[in-house]
Amino acid sequence: MKNDYILSLEGKLHGYHTRLKELHYSAPSYDLHKIIDEFDEALLEFDDEIMEDAQSIYGFIEVGEIQPSLPSETEIEDLLQAIRGTLADTKEKLKGKLHTGIHSEIDSFWHTINQTIYLVQLAKKNLVTSKGEA
Repeated sequence: MKNDYILSLEGKLHGYHTRLKELHYSAPSYDLHKIIDEFDEALLEFDDEIMEDAQSIYGFIEVGEIQPSLPSETEIEDLLQAIRGTLADTKEKLKGKLHTGIHSEIDSFWHTINQTIYLVQLAKKNLVTSKGEA
C-alpha cells in the first residue's frame, strides 16, 4: 500500500480489536460482555469498509504490512474515547475529495461509538445499583 498513515490506522484498529476482546472476556457483567462484543463486531465491519475504500485509492495491502499496535487504555470508556480520537485524527489527516467514502464511514461509526458509550454507562449504573440492593 502506498500510504503509511492508512497502514498505521489499520494497525491501530487491529489493536483496538484485541483490547476489546480482552475487555469482553473480562467484563464484570453480562450486559457489559454483550455491549463490548457487539461493538467489536461493528468495529470489524467498520475496519473492513475503511480498508476496502482505502485500497481503492492507495493500492492493495500486502501480507506483512499490517503491524497491530495495542492501545494503552484498559477501560472500555477510555478505549472508546481513544477510538474517537483516532477517527478525528483520520478525518483531519485525510481531507480531500478522494476520501469522501472514508469520511462517510467515520461519521456513521462515530454514532456507534457514542451509542456504545451511553450503553456502557447505563450498564455500569445498573451494575452499581444491583450491587447496592444486594
